[in-house]
Amino acid sequence: MYVLSSSNQFILQQGISESLAGRIGVIEMYSMTQLEALSVKGEAFNPNINNLLEKENKTSLKYANKLEIFKRIYRGGMPDVVTNESEHNTYFKSYLDTYLEKDVRNLISASSEMQFRRFMAYLALRTATEINYEVYARELGIDSTTCKRWISILQTSGVIYLLEPYMAHISKRIIKAPKLYFMDTGLCAYLAKWPNSEMLEACAMGGQFFETFVISEIIKSLANNNINPKEYLYYYRDIDQREIDVLFIKDNEITPIEIKKSETPNKPTKNFKVLEKYNLKINPGLIINTSDKIRPINENAYVFPVYLLGL
Repeated sequence: MYVLSSSNQFILQQGISESLAGRIGVIEMYSMTQLEALSVKGEAFNPNINNLLEKENKTSLKYANKLEIFKRIYRGGMPDVVTNESEHNTYFKSYLDTYLEKDVRNLISASSEMQFRRFMAYLALRTATEINYEVYARELGIDSTTCKRWISILQTSGVIYLLEPYMAHISKRIIKAPKLYFMDTGLCAYLAKWPNSEMLEACAMGGQFFETFVISEIIKSLANNNINPKEYLYYYRDIDQREIDVLFIKDNEITPIEIKKSETPNKPTKNFKVLEKYNLKINPGLIINTSDKIRPINENAYVFPVYLLGL
């Protein structure tokens, strides 16, 4: 058995001349999860409430309040930053330079490098929002084809993740655009030029960064256990502005998940009933926030603390 690793997926893919179907397994590795940063073994995300309550009873993890969570969000999961081997801004400046010089230079023209940097910074300010290629292209002064290609480059290289809408039955009433999330919140904060975690938590984008952190943690926990997130994770939104942040769908069952920065969100389960039209079993949902313990909020959902995410 041979293990090949590469920071550049494009070169690795181009260097393999045969498909090697059935003889090779490809594992995508993202930056560290919050539990990995704490040297705690995690498992694949499973939203079953009985499973989560059992894990909460067994864990020795200490509660992390909102300020501590936002320190984790601002720091991100890059190993050198987590271990304090490198200063935050110095590391991400070097990371971007290396990423542009080694990973994508052959995929974009040399004259577009600065524009691609601006493109990444622009997207960082729009993490946790639906993609709109036409608006992006118009505001950045590029054509929509280039915009789509650059987003594809960022997606393929693991910088961003596109969460698809759930469309069991294609309907004109369902929003069909994917939502964009950065896979490392530290990089996202650097690109968006936030100077520290306190300002990030207090800013208007605090909710978007919190949602990005939660989504990336769920994706990493699945990917780390060789599970394809795209087989289970979706979001819901229709033209009536009814939205559910995450749908975890497995074995003809739906678990709705809302992500709220506030510890006391207002009517977080109000849209769960729209899922009844799919004729699937609807499990008790989760409201992931910065509370201190799992607790029921009504017959349809439980509050789930973000610091336990990944157990």
